[in-house]
Amino acid sequence: MINRILIVDDELILCNALRYHLLNKGYEVEISTCYQEFQKKINTGQFDLMLLDLHLNDIEGLDLLKIARQISSEMKIIMVSSYLDQNNISMAKELGAYECVRKNSQMFQVLDQIIETIEAQ
Repeated sequence: MINRILIVDDELILCNALRYHLLNKGYEVEISTCYQEFQKKINTGQFDLMLLDLHLNDIEGLDLLKIARQISSEMKIIMVSSYLDQNNISMAKELGAYECVRKNSQMFQVLDQIIETIEAQ
């Protein structure tokens, strides 16, 4: 069951849109827009799901994925990016990402489907 979601992305407008979308679905949602915020939140909160951007201003998402995996092997992590290619997808999945989603107009619907699949497991 997914209750708490952490969104890690340096695009604040997208973070707020995702947060609003997920809050309306009944999830508790927190946002991190940089590495320092991520560190505080990941070390103090237990999250069921993380939506993680592949490229942040101050750190690469794949590096954050490694850190998150060291802290929690149970949390599901979905990589989100406008710059997904097969190499990035393969690397993310090797490091423990559950899925990778391209940032586009259908992103919210795709995320909803993935979350439903996770909750059905």
